[in-house]
Amino acid sequence: MSHALFTQEELIRIKNAVAEAEQLSGGEIVPVFSRQSSWYEHTLWRAGALFALLTAIVLTIVYLSSDILLWLPPYLWLLICITGGTAGATVAESLPFVKRFFISHESLQQQVEARAQQLFVEQSVSHTEQRTGILLYISFFEKHALILPDMGISEVVNHEIWEDILQKLVSTMKDGQHTTAICNAIVSCGRVLAESGIQKAEDDDENELPDEIHIDE
Repeated sequence: MSHALFTQEELIRIKNAVAEAEQLSGGEIVPVFSRQSSWYEHTLWRAGALFALLTAIVLTIVYLSSDILLWLPPYLWLLICITGGTAGATVAESLPFVKRFFISHESLQQQVEARAQQLFVEQSVSHTEQRTGILLYISFFEKHALILPDMGISEVVNHEIWEDILQKLVSTMKDGQHTTAICNAIVSCGRVLAESGIQKAEDDDENELPDEIHIDE
């Protein structure tokens, strides 16, 4: 794989979908994909503390129920608890479903929205003459997607339309068809823009934003 998230063939399909969508309308579509929107380092501390506590509880139970640990030096108790905590942090970092257990849904959503807003600026989505740029952002760890249109689009396209596209995107991705879902969403964005009257000028062949797929590692 050329990227951890997509194969080269998948990236080409997505890029072709962007070109197709932009042929339909005067919009400039910028897809960005992230493994995760934040490191969430607090989850490592929480997981580590929980595993250390569980380790201490197990040691205490064993100590009270048998003589196995009777002559164990106190520093080894501490070392075992620290090892348990380190193992917990490692498990949380290695297994996404464990890491998500320590994060609230609201926090996940806030981090995705914050990163999307940041990328909107970093990728110069607003740098089009008619302010018709649009960011499609998907963060895989959070299993969350956002569509951020520039003001030239927001003025003529109802927000609920983007929500409908996102619902279809997430539904198809849950079936394991990630690339198909993304391509369909991109083309749908182009159709919405065209139906809303956002069209390229007949003599305008300029591509104001590059048709590149951005992987936010």
